[in-house]
Amino acid sequence: MTESMQRADDADKQRALLGLLASQVVTPWSHPILYPLVHRHASTLTTWCTRLGYRLVHLDRCYRLRRVPIDGAVAIPDGDPPRRNVLLLTLYAAACLDDHREDTITLQELSDVVRLATAGFSGWPYDPNLRPHRQGLIAAVELLTCHGVLEPRTDEQLVEGWERSGEGIGAGYVLHRDALMLLIDTGDVDMALARRSASGEDTRGVELLRALIETQAILVDELPEESRAYLVGQRARLAARAEEMTGGSVEIRSDAITLVLPADRDLPDALQLDFPTATAVDWASLHLLDGVARVGAGSLHRCAADKVRLLAADLHTTSGRFLTRALQESPAAVQSAAEARLTGLGLLRIDSNGDWQLTPLAGRFRDAELSHPTPADTLFPEEP
Repeated sequence: MTESMQRADDADKQRALLGLLASQVVTPWSHPILYPLVHRHASTLTTWCTRLGYRLVHLDRCYRLRRVPIDGAVAIPDGDPPRRNVLLLTLYAAACLDDHREDTITLQELSDVVRLATAGFSGWPYDPNLRPHRQGLIAAVELLTCHGVLEPRTDEQLVEGWERSGEGIGAGYVLHRDALMLLIDTGDVDMALARRSASGEDTRGVELLRALIETQAILVDELPEESRAYLVGQRARLAARAEEMTGGSVEIRSDAITLVLPADRDLPDALQLDFPTATAVDWASLHLLDGVARVGAGSLHRCAADKVRLLAADLHTTSGRFLTRALQESPAAVQSAAEARLTGLGLLRIDSNGDWQLTPLAGRFRDAELSHPTPADTLFPEEP
């Protein structure tokens, strides 16, 4: 194999692993581009998953990455999880599909069986006559579709019509029981709840490698003492393994080890930090992030709540006319929007006193060149 072919082959393996991290169940109908890569490189992926303490499970034409917990814990990437009601509806829908005798089902049929399944639980019923409940079920079905359990076979407009009126079949789906079996296996959940782990094994290396690949950062100051001691002699090895498995580059600093994924590849949205975008909220967030980095104390740039309020007030005074109407209401609106955005990205933590503490990941976005357009009446259009 030539050097260029080897590089292309390595890139395919890395793309397959990153795809599995973003989509725990991969099938030909839900991931037509990713599935051939996973299937072709299953042997290498199995080895890499073992390094992470994970398991790659194969059933018929379905693959699932099983994130086996260590002492009841897993490495959780930053991001917004599905809403609680959507998760509950997804579980109910999956349980109902497990009892479904046919290989096809309509959205209306699934709605009917979910309604019956939830009817016996006072306090949390599902009422298909309420549009928000129908919207929640559609979101649950979309989750099951992403995991390959359901495969749409009708026009998307039928779903939109059912969501608005609750009339008609909603949509038609093929039920794939192999994907359903992989998805609803609760063995790993049992391990997490029981906080079981391999007795006597040193799991520090696995935990650190998981953190680096899953969250793209090891925050040194937040590690227990034994893990920091392990990291002293193992930084280079962990970095090399992370780069081999993802194709990214690892930056080693005293406060953090960060993984920067390759920007020239078509990565899943779940693995990309979509920041900053061309919105008023992100523009204001960058301003406050940089201000806190300048005035904050210590390596973690801790900034008292009153100083943050002053920074938000100054931004509102000097740049308010360039923002959207929602952010023009008050400095508190600017601060609240920035806090929600930065904490959701894993760049900020806020303590019980309201003080800001930037994470080491925020260092990537310091010293941004932010300016006002001239002449202009507004910098950003109104956001939906």
